[in-house]
Amino acid sequence: MKKSSSIHAHTEQRVAVVTSTYARFQDDHQVPWMREMASRTVGSLDSLKIYAAGCHGIKSHSIDGISVRRIRYAPAQLECLTHDAGAPSKVRSIWFQLLTIPYLLSGVLSVLKWCIQDGTRVLHIHWPFPHGLWALLPKWLLGVRVVSMCHGAELALARNNSLIRHLLTFFLKQSDEVCANSSHTKAEVKRLCGVEARVVPYGATVSDQAEAKQEKNEKPLLLFCGRLIQRKGIDVLLKAMPEILRQRDVDLVITGEGDRKAEWQELAQELGLEKSVRFAGFVSNEELGRLYQKCDLYVHPAIYDDKGDTEGLGVVLIEALANCKPVVASRVGGIVDVIIDNETGLLVPEKDPKALSEAVLRVLNNPSLATELGSRGHQHAKTLFDWDRCARLTLNVYQGEPEVITNVIPQTF
Repeated sequence: MKKSSSIHAHTEQRVAVVTSTYARFQDDHQVPWMREMASRTVGSLDSLKIYAAGCHGIKSHSIDGISVRRIRYAPAQLECLTHDAGAPSKVRSIWFQLLTIPYLLSGVLSVLKWCIQDGTRVLHIHWPFPHGLWALLPKWLLGVRVVSMCHGAELALARNNSLIRHLLTFFLKQSDEVCANSSHTKAEVKRLCGVEARVVPYGATVSDQAEAKQEKNEKPLLLFCGRLIQRKGIDVLLKAMPEILRQRDVDLVITGEGDRKAEWQELAQELGLEKSVRFAGFVSNEELGRLYQKCDLYVHPAIYDDKGDTEGLGVVLIEALANCKPVVASRVGGIVDVIIDNETGLLVPEKDPKALSEAVLRVLNNPSLATELGSRGHQHAKTLFDWDRCARLTLNVYQGEPEVITNVIPQTF
C-alpha cells in the first residue's frame, strides 16, 4: 500500500472509517480499495482509525501503520457474519439473521466508546444499512460529522423491503454527507431515498503494468476476477464459451471464491469446458497483476441478481484498464462509468451469452481494435480513477468542502 505524504493541506481531522470488512493481516486481500484509500489519506489527517467487525476472535491490530479496532459480537467460533463470502449472501440463513442482533448492538456500543476515547470527529460509514445505526449516538451525543458511503448492496436490499428502505433513508438523512461509488449508485440513492449524493470512486489496487513487456500467449487468454456470487454472471460467460471455442482456441481463467463456485464448476463440466476453463481461487495481488499483464481480454459478465443487486462500480475493470487491456462487460450498474462502449471497451446486454460471445470474438479477431480500446481505457483510468484524485475527493468530504461539479465520464477522446 502506498502512503501519500500530504496531497492536501493538513485537515486537523480525527477520522474513523467504519466497515463490516477489513484486512485481518498484512497479506489479506479483503476490500483492498478501502485499505488503499486509508493509506492514501492517513498522511493528511490528524488521526485515522478503522472500526471494523470482528472475525473469529481476531483482536484489534494495525495494518499499514493504521490502527484497526475490532468489534467483538460473539464467541470466536461464531464470529463469521462478515469477511470472505460477505454478509449479504449469508443473512439469508436464519442463524445468520439472529447473529445480526449482537452484531448491531455491539457495534453501537463499541463505536460510541471508541469515538469518545479517540476524540473522533468524522465517521466514514461504509454500507449505511445497517451501519448507519452505529453513527447515530456519536452524532447526537458528541456532534461527530457523519459521512455515509453507498456501494449498491444496501440499495438492492432497500429495493425489495420497505422497512429497510425507510431505515436506510433515515440513516442517510441523518448524515452530514452522502457519497456513492458511481453515477449509477448516486442515481439509485436519489430514486430510492430522495437524497443527493456525491460520486467518490476508487482506483486500481494492483500495480500498473501498462509499460511492461507483454509475453505472447500460445493462445488468447480471457480473464475474470471477483467474488463468485450470482451478480457476477459467470454462468453467462460459461454458456458463451462453446461458441467462442468454435471459432477461436482460447483459455479462460476465473479467479476468486464464493457461494456459486461449485455450481459453476459443475456447469463448466457439463459444457465440456474442463480443458479451456480454470478456476484459480483466491490469488495474491502480485499474481493478479501478472494475470492482468498476461491476459488478452478481460471479460466481466455482471448481471442483476435475484435481489436486484449488481456492480456498484467494478474496481476490477479499472485494474484491467490500468494495465491497458481491452474489456468486454455487461451494460449494468456502475460499469458504465468505467466502460464507455466502443471507446474504453465493449458493452453488451446482461444475461445474453450470444451477445457476449460476439463481442469477445470481435475483439479477438481485430487486434487493432483491442489495442485501441486498451489505450483509450488506460487513459480513462488514469484521468478519472487516479488514486490521488480519489483521495483528494475523500478529504474534501471529510472537511465539508462543497462538491466541485465535473463530468464523471468524458464525452470524447
